[in-house]
Amino acid sequence: MKTIYTLLLLCSCAALSAQDPFKLAVGSKAIEFREIDHLTVVGGSGSELVVEGRSAREQTDPRADGLRKISASGLRDNTGFGLSVTESEGRILVQQVGGEGKAVTVRVPNSASVRVEQSTYRGGDLEVRDFSGALDVSMMYHEVELSNVTGPQAVNAVYGDITAVWNAPPTEEARLHSTYSSVDVTLPAVAKVDVRLSTGYGEMFTDFDMQMKANTAPEVKAEPRPRVRVYSSDDGGSYTYDYRGGGERKSGLTGTINGGGPLLALTATYKNIYLRKK
Repeated sequence: MKTIYTLLLLCSCAALSAQDPFKLAVGSKAIEFREIDHLTVVGGSGSELVVEGRSAREQTDPRADGLRKISASGLRDNTGFGLSVTESEGRILVQQVGGEGKAVTVRVPNSASVRVEQSTYRGGDLEVRDFSGALDVSMMYHEVELSNVTGPQAVNAVYGDITAVWNAPPTEEARLHSTYSSVDVTLPAVAKVDVRLSTGYGEMFTDFDMQMKANTAPEVKAEPRPRVRVYSSDDGGSYTYDYRGGGERKSGLTGTINGGGPLLALTATYKNIYLRKK
């Protein structure tokens, strides 16, 4: 019996290495990735969504050869990579089928609008590179790594760092926000951007020659016991303290680099912000 399983395993491994990519025409549809454990998104000039990676079948379970994975929620692996891809109402929805998934790389058209949502502790970091379409990310526990992502972007992480590197100066608005970890951004030295930096309990660092001014809080109506107060900080800036929810300290600045340009808004509520030259 062991000999039979060994032969099946060898055949299964050969099949895994020969797995053809899954392809789907995108057209004008938005693309949404939901709860995928190990995801890399790569932009390109093509017109198709292309899924690449290792087969979803476990190499240690040759008995799954020829079978499709399904989940209790009704999802079915129709790609061969442990993903369910469906189309409806102008959207392509890509979801992981079942528990811990394999690493997948998905190539998408640069003309597409992409949203990524991952809310479970399971899995790993998200990587997006060489993408110039609109990007919207909501990540709970893992890091977000952006490389040469040049389109408009709104990236929100709760417990993971956000790291972004621009190979060319930004031409679109970018908003990067991590609640409990740091935001680390690298720009070409010649980049022209408007900058808005905000941190509650961390610090801000840069090697750019930035023309800046402290953020100013909106005027608060006088009251016997003000709930929101504005204080001066040691570095010449200012911060607000909100007494309504146990107190939240917020500090930051606005400014320009090389005369200004598209908005780059960086927020790290409890950790540090790093803005550096490439």
